[in-house]
Amino acid sequence: MTKIGGGAAAIGILSMIFGRNGGAGLAKLGSLAALGSLAYQAYQDYQTKQVKGNSSVTEKEFTQSAEHSSADVSKVILQTMIAAAAADGAITEEEKQAILSHAGEDPEVQQWIQQEMYQPATVQEIAEQVGDNPALATQVYLAARVVCSNLERKEIVFLANLAQALGLEDALVEQLEKQAGF
Repeated sequence: MTKIGGGAAAIGILSMIFGRNGGAGLAKLGSLAALGSLAYQAYQDYQTKQVKGNSSVTEKEFTQSAEHSSADVSKVILQTMIAAAAADGAITEEEKQAILSHAGEDPEVQQWIQQEMYQPATVQEIAEQVGDNPALATQVYLAARVVCSNLERKEIVFLANLAQALGLEDALVEQLEKQAGF
């Protein structure tokens, strides 16, 4: 699998979350599967570098959440992306339009996104939703990292706090970023 870059991956993730037409299901599946596969590859590389490390997480756990994505998985990924966009202090009008342009016409979804942009989820709220799920934790971190591609000071702090709240070790975070091409 090739490494993904910032903007294209963010658009792909937004598209898969908000796709509403017939072909959207396939795009959604592909984007979530790509995120899961990328996270799994990084996790696997991380595990092989650990002295004691036998992986307790299987590839199926990474791709299954992608293939059988629930609204909750999509929701936490999008909440994370919105929170990451707001990490530098504000979501710009350009960022708002980019997010809303992929939200489709569903007024309920539009309203939910507006609320999330007005009051983004905190790192702690995101971590609570992820729970003790290392597969989802790595995918959530990658989604945030894609959005924080420029790494301004506040974004660095956000990502560090997110990694800590998700229980991701520094070596795993480094491997995730390396796998994603950052």
